[in-house]
Amino acid sequence: MRLPIILQILLFAVLNGFRIAVEGAFSATVESGEEHCYNVIAPAGVQSVIHGNFDILDDDESPDPIGVVLYDSKMTPVWRSERQAQEGTFSITGEGKYELCIQNGNMGSDDYVAPKDGIDREVGFAIRVVPPQRGIEGEAGPDDRLTS
Repeated sequence: MRLPIILQILLFAVLNGFRIAVEGAFSATVESGEEHCYNVIAPAGVQSVIHGNFDILDDDESPDPIGVVLYDSKMTPVWRSERQAQEGTFSITGEGKYELCIQNGNMGSDDYVAPKDGIDREVGFAIRVVPPQRGIEGEAGPDDRLTS
């Protein structure tokens, strides 16, 4: 059985101990009154930077029912979108499992979201996990030399 090329590259990187940045951009239709959640995994044992952003793609609809929350492994919110925000960004440092949830209407939890209004919304979002760069301590790497 032959693995797809992307899996071959990822397997090679893991087996060779490379630390690579992982990035993904998506869009989802979140039905009124529903919540979509996505797992985000940062490498264990090292502090990675986890960046993300979202944008409500339905410009003609109110952003009020949409709430975006990033939870840590204990389901404690570590970031949440502003009320009535059409778009937003976050950047945290951490390791392990996180969960990015997009809510469209009140889910009955402690997170603030406006009551559902019966309108499905398309939400675009991107997530980037960037582990620290490897190198010899005290020595500038090739990227550092280019920007010095």
